[in-house]
Amino acid sequence: MPHFFLCYFESTRECHQNCPYCMTRLKEQPHRIELGTEEVKIRVLDEVKKICPTGAVAFSGGEFLLRKDALELLEYNAKIGLYSFINTCGTLLTPELLKDINKAAGGRITFGLSLDSIEPQTQDECRDGDNALLKSVMKMCDSEGIGYFVLVTISKKNLGTLKKTVEFLEENRIPMVRSPFVLRGAASEAKNLQFSKSDMESSIHQVLRENPLCYVSHTPFFASPEALKIGTEKLGVSLNNLGCQAGRTFIGISAEGDVAPCVHLLDTTVNCGNVRHQRLSELYWSNSVLVTLRGDNPVKGKCSKCRYGNSCRGCRALAYYATGDYLSEDPTCFFNPLDRNTRSEFEEIQTQGTYQFIEFITSNDPWKRIFGPSGFSGRVAMLILNSVMRLRRAWHKKMNFIGQRSDR
Repeated sequence: MPHFFLCYFESTRECHQNCPYCMTRLKEQPHRIELGTEEVKIRVLDEVKKICPTGAVAFSGGEFLLRKDALELLEYNAKIGLYSFINTCGTLLTPELLKDINKAAGGRITFGLSLDSIEPQTQDECRDGDNALLKSVMKMCDSEGIGYFVLVTISKKNLGTLKKTVEFLEENRIPMVRSPFVLRGAASEAKNLQFSKSDMESSIHQVLRENPLCYVSHTPFFASPEALKIGTEKLGVSLNNLGCQAGRTFIGISAEGDVAPCVHLLDTTVNCGNVRHQRLSELYWSNSVLVTLRGDNPVKGKCSKCRYGNSCRGCRALAYYATGDYLSEDPTCFFNPLDRNTRSEFEEIQTQGTYQFIEFITSNDPWKRIFGPSGFSGRVAMLILNSVMRLRRAWHKKMNFIGQRSDR
């Protein structure tokens, strides 16, 4: 049973906006009927509960709030003990609706809001919805004491403003999830917007590694695997890794019930079944794709011989869209290991960033309720982790001093 499990449920393909690169909007919409209220309760929510009694469901779309049963589903999800996330564009939210949502979810709710660029013109080119709306929704959430994070989809369109956008989020202590632009849905033919390995090396990775608040589902990810083990197992944080989560602690379900190891892989050949035909809990434990991804070192190419192969694993979606093989090496990774003993030059900075990230999620709501430890043992482990971090820093300072003396 996973310590933490997130089901990303694209509950509907309906949306009142027309973002140019929407993943769920297909050229030819499926003729199949979307899952109804009782189907969602029985075939999705109850089944997630079986997989992980303390898990979470991210309700997305399209626009989830267009579903007439949105509040009913949130209430049911809370009733059976699961946490709720809502990914929304925010245009339908009002202070009154926000109160109703919070009440339905029993206060166990976090919003995912999209921001592709802090600069208005770039934001407009990437998606509908301006930054004034985003700030308005944030203000409403703050007033209600509701947590939120920001999802940034990285493409060639917003590379030039990425640093400024991430700096804005970091300054305001807003957690961020980076999402890679992929050729799914309305973006299927926009190959010119895919970022490259050189983009990753020269700009993207540099910006992301310097902001610990974006350390979930981060690839390439070069934190020490040993440090991750200390930080998650000893501290009791319910995340086994911080790299690609596909198929491990994360799955995607489409509006029609199809299952994939990652939301970016829905509507592709990496189809793991359908909840209408097989129970999700059975599918999760038996499907060959998901079983493979949960195994040790399933990835190929240089990812298979990398020191960070299990903690990072490279982005499985980017691998698939580049090669057709979801297990191939991440085409945007610039690290070239000789073997498992090869360390990245960025290991130390990402290890320190990991400590800062863990400290943040164990000290701030709502994250400490979702991922963090509880009680005396967790506090003791945090002290141990901080001590390890100080010792590592002291050791590196000493090594640098010795190196400087030897150079004279």
